[in-house]
Amino acid sequence: MNSTKDLFEETEKCISCGFCEAVCPTLPSMNYRSIYGARGRVLLAREVVKNINESGKVKLKINDPFYTCLDCYACFYVCPAGVNAGKVSEMVKDIVTEEKYVKKQEKNVAKMIKESIMKYQNPLGIKEKLSSWSYGMEFNKNSGTLLYTGGMYQLMAYSKYLSNLEKKINPEIIENLADAIAKNTGALKFTSLMYDKNLKDRMDNILKSIVELLKYSGIEFDYLGEEEPYSGAFLFELGYMDEFIEYGKKLMELFKKRNISKIIAIDPHTYEVLKSTYPKYIKDFQFDVHHYLEFININNFIKSNEKLTFHEPCHFVTHEKYDLPLKFVSKIGDVVLPDRHGTNVFCCGGPDELLYPKLSESISQKRFEQLKTTGAEKIVTACPICFVNLYKDETVYDLAELLIKNKKSL
Repeated sequence: MNSTKDLFEETEKCISCGFCEAVCPTLPSMNYRSIYGARGRVLLAREVVKNINESGKVKLKINDPFYTCLDCYACFYVCPAGVNAGKVSEMVKDIVTEEKYVKKQEKNVAKMIKESIMKYQNPLGIKEKLSSWSYGMEFNKNSGTLLYTGGMYQLMAYSKYLSNLEKKINPEIIENLADAIAKNTGALKFTSLMYDKNLKDRMDNILKSIVELLKYSGIEFDYLGEEEPYSGAFLFELGYMDEFIEYGKKLMELFKKRNISKIIAIDPHTYEVLKSTYPKYIKDFQFDVHHYLEFININNFIKSNEKLTFHEPCHFVTHEKYDLPLKFVSKIGDVVLPDRHGTNVFCCGGPDELLYPKLSESISQKRFEQLKTTGAEKIVTACPICFVNLYKDETVYDLAELLIKNKKSL
């Protein structure tokens, strides 16, 4: 969907100062190989445009440098020329997956995820398995307001298990296996058997806490249960723009069919894709999208003496400039932020978890250590991906867990 003209205009702004390399989380974890940093990606993308203009084909191997980009956008906020290397990576991934100018560089794991989303409305083909946390709960089917989880919290138990498995297997074998599964997505049914039970229980309880917090605030809402589809965010992040738009239109039709006017999202990726991304590409995708904290009275919580540090999700703080979660963390404890915070945040490494699990682990370990140096008693997150990647010990919590613990009695 993005033209080579757009890519040219973005990359030509680069003055090669290198400020972006100081904040890029992937560069140190890739042994400072320049093409795995923000500046290297921009300069490589400039060569991609040059190849296309000269011969109509990209002769360079470009997949790994751009797929490894975390789209954290930290580079953009230090760039004096206003270059966003994250957006550059998004545009090049679109070129790779479209295969108009480059052949056979699409990552097979990415292709497998795409095929699963388009066929099963879920990245791992397990949509119907993700609503068990809600069994026995009552929802208002006539409210016009939808609690939309997108399956994000629920998917973490499965993706973490698969990521740990990938770390033990040669990447070439993983790519070959993913290629086979992409051609026969029915094999994904075995994914439902591969999950971390303790993590699943933890994620289920977080979801129940969010529902309790909303009901505590007097909010009426519906939940789609086994019918609930994934948000499609991964399609955009992996560069499948045509599929992303097609999928978004089906999502829009479902919401309209269910007479949904207001949507309550609970994680950063889902919040952003529904509120900001789909409306850019789909004219009639117009819903009143909110994060669940917007419906909760911040004064209904007791402040403890605990020292807390907060890892701000990239898709909140750099993409959406959304800081409400931090205000809630500050309400329930004494907050000390790590050196890398705000628009200078250091990504958890999560977006690379399934494609590059070892890289993701290296980045998440660095971020965990940064958070630990604050001396805080607890590390707080507001994103299931961040939670899973930073969960190195028992001091890591999702914000909803602490809000439930600190809410006042009615």
